[in-house]
Amino acid sequence: MANIANTLRGAQDCSEREQGAHTGEISATMLNDIGCDFCIVGHSERRTNHGETNAQVQNKASQVISNDIAAIICVGETLEQRESGQEFSIVEQQIKESLPDGANSSNTIIAYEPVWAIGTGKAATSDDVLKMHGMIRTLLESILADGAEMRILYGGSVKPSNAEELLNLDNVDGALIGGASLKPDDFVAIGNAVKD
Repeated sequence: MANIANTLRGAQDCSEREQGAHTGEISATMLNDIGCDFCIVGHSERRTNHGETNAQVQNKASQVISNDIAAIICVGETLEQRESGQEFSIVEQQIKESLPDGANSSNTIIAYEPVWAIGTGKAATSDDVLKMHGMIRTLLESILADGAEMRILYGGSVKPSNAEELLNLDNVDGALIGGASLKPDDFVAIGNAVKD
């Protein structure tokens, strides 16, 4: 069996409430108890399927951070929002309203996931990613003292065929990998695309 003592652990979500009986939810305290290092909050599926608001995402991120877990805050626009020219304003609003007090480059990561490119086989072009990540970086630098150091991940149909190109763009500090992480060969190939 692999030694998991030095393995990073993550969770896909947590409760926005710390205490009380909330059947079906996991608190950030419980995640801390099992040694979680990261927790995703605000994933597009949670926002869409469960109607999560930016305020709820902020509450979850706050719980995560207060339990010494890094929050991965997901943001992204739908196809309709992109086609109507709202992509930058939507993502900016999500970031501003989802970042909790105390967020910094040590405890928070932003993951840009264009909703229209998740699990659809469509991927944003390199130019799309450059523009959005550039806007996100500029925004983070304007609202956080260490915004220049905060990591920004790209998540939207990252696969072996586009990983090298996407992961070597400015302001792309990694990937939030969905479906490809379930295929070991694809996942390894994406990891191999990372340049030192």
